Amino acid sequence: MASGTGDTSTGYVLGSTDREMARLAAISRLYRPLTEAWLDSAGLRRGMTVVDLGCGPGDVALAVAGRVGPTGRVLGLDEAVRPLELARRRADEQGLAQVSFERADVTRWEPDGPVDAVVGRCILLHLPDPVGLVRRLAGALGPGAVVAFADVVLVTRAAQPPLPLLDAHARWFVETLRRSGRPVDMGLRLAGVFRAAGLPEPVLTTDSPLERGGEAVGWSIVAGDVTSLLPVLERTGVTTAEEVGPATFEQRLRAQAAEHDAVLVNPLVVGAATRVP
Repeated sequence: MASGTGDTSTGYVLGSTDREMARLAAISRLYRPLTEAWLDSAGLRRGMTVVDLGCGPGDVALAVAGRVGPTGRVLGLDEAVRPLELARRRADEQGLAQVSFERADVTRWEPDGPVDAVVGRCILLHLPDPVGLVRRLAGALGPGAVVAFADVVLVTRAAQPPLPLLDAHARWFVETLRRSGRPVDMGLRLAGVFRAAGLPEPVLTTDSPLERGGEAVGWSIVAGDVTSLLPVLERTGVTTAEEVGPATFEQRLRAQAAEHDAVLVNPLVVGAATRVP
């Protein structure tokens, strides 16, 4: 997923701390099947040149590398230094010479040569003008190029039975993003963004992973949401560190889930893919 410093032009508010990198890693594990299905629906193939916007620590770029093979090229772009360092290290460890990463403002980036596809996972949520970006990219890429974005529908996260701490998290997290001007249902807006940008109707893929009990991966993502966003939670007046209790939040949340044998419905993520006409 996209990553940033919290004050970039993309408006990414979750930071690039160790905890945020751990949160992104957990998201990538949980949504790997969705990511694979989304990239497959985009029709990526060997030899393609693909750009991953808002690449963060490189999960999508590395998945793309397996599809384009050693004759292809993958370029990951992000504004945050630490995630890019991690992404480069991971590509080196896997011997993926066809993958590179650069620091760039994704809202201004333009290709300086032929590009067959642009992809981005959970980046449009953080952009001030997603339609404008997609329209500009489509014009720069040319006919036949792939445009594929995936994004989340944050309001679909839930537990059964309901858990007090998860309910509190939902209030804090969603309200903070709304006050920060971020759409909490960006995944459901993707098809409309593509149409408004002049693109054909996209192929859609979706997933909302279910987990059960106190050991679910999703609880670490929930806790990571809170700790990564805590400065913004306080700055916007939504809540305080004292109320959140970040040092023990995940432990308490897992204890509640274990006590009630709760089923966690992780947020719906929607992937969309089409080609420039």
